[in-house]
Amino acid sequence: MRPAGEISLAIEQAVEQLWTPERSPTLAEIAAHLMASAPVAFNAIRNTVPKMKRYGRLVICGQRKVPRRNRPAAEYALPHQINAANEADFVGLSQAMQLWG
Repeated sequence: MRPAGEISLAIEQAVEQLWTPERSPTLAEIAAHLMASAPVAFNAIRNTVPKMKRYGRLVICGQRKVPRRNRPAAEYALPHQINAANEADFVGLSQAMQLWG
């Protein structure tokens, strides 16, 4: 069994690798990525992600409909990824405003 700190670090690295501005990873995608690259149990991932969200190490940045699930699945990101995406949107908006007026 792996220590909780090691699992949370692996989850952060997986989110960093899987995140794009258009699409963030779901819990199932994070688990699939980790189980393919390192021997991490799904239950350990499922229990650690909500704790990381509670303590601000992960944030829910959206929801998306996924196969074999009735409700939309939460998409997770690191806080700095959300800040970078928001800043990029603001820069694009400010450029559009300068061109317009």
